[in-house]
Amino acid sequence: MSSCGAAGDHLKDVKISVSPDPIAKGKPFTIDMSGNLDADLSVMNADIDLTVKALGVIDKAVKTMVPVSISPSMVAGPQTVSIGPLTLPSLPGSIEADGTIKITNDKKEPVACIKLALTVPAMSDEVDAAAQGSKLSVCSAPSDHLHNLTLSSTAGVSTATGSLDEAVTKLLANLDLKLEVGWLSHKIDMAIPVSYSPGFVKGALKLTAGPASPSLISDSKSLIDVTVTGTVKIDDAASEEIACVSIEPSSELQPVITV
Repeated sequence: MSSCGAAGDHLKDVKISVSPDPIAKGKPFTIDMSGNLDADLSVMNADIDLTVKALGVIDKAVKTMVPVSISPSMVAGPQTVSIGPLTLPSLPGSIEADGTIKITNDKKEPVACIKLALTVPAMSDEVDAAAQGSKLSVCSAPSDHLHNLTLSSTAGVSTATGSLDEAVTKLLANLDLKLEVGWLSHKIDMAIPVSYSPGFVKGALKLTAGPASPSLISDSKSLIDVTVTGTVKIDDAASEEIACVSIEPSSELQPVITV
């Protein structure tokens, strides 16, 4: 991962690192990003141009534009994000992503550019097989720090709203998921530490994404559906739950086959 931005970008002095580089099979790694935002940012457009290879069955070129809005805005000033250390779960086949993600603001002015030349080694050759759709729902408890969490999707626009009762600069995303690619499925059980400065402020939050422009996809193999089921629970630095999202099957489970 590296910066492909220019001097006129709104996010200046960008630094991106992956440690260790390259990522080693079965070993923990960390992604660190920093920069200096010269203006508040509430609306972004992500121009994605990637070639993705994954799990031995996905081989796609993806070109799409995704608008994103966030309230309250990201405030001008130093920005730092750290993801990890984390160890990827055992998955069949390697994962590769090559290309760029260019971010612009509501005036189409460049904010940042990230270049990916990412290869994650294969972890396992063992898979089970199943197929089913999925849908998002809220599994938060009344004591969670993100109150009144709602998730909705209309006309290609996904929206999440809620109210934080505390400021958050560090969180831990606990994933308990099943990844399904066509008839192939595998368990994902992992924790992802994330720190962000200046952080998420206390109060009302709103995030929207979409609608994406039509994605131009070329696939050297047959087009394969990818679905995920399970839960994602997010804890704060004190190990108290912030929110919980359930990813549930939307159809009956198909017979499971061992491959």
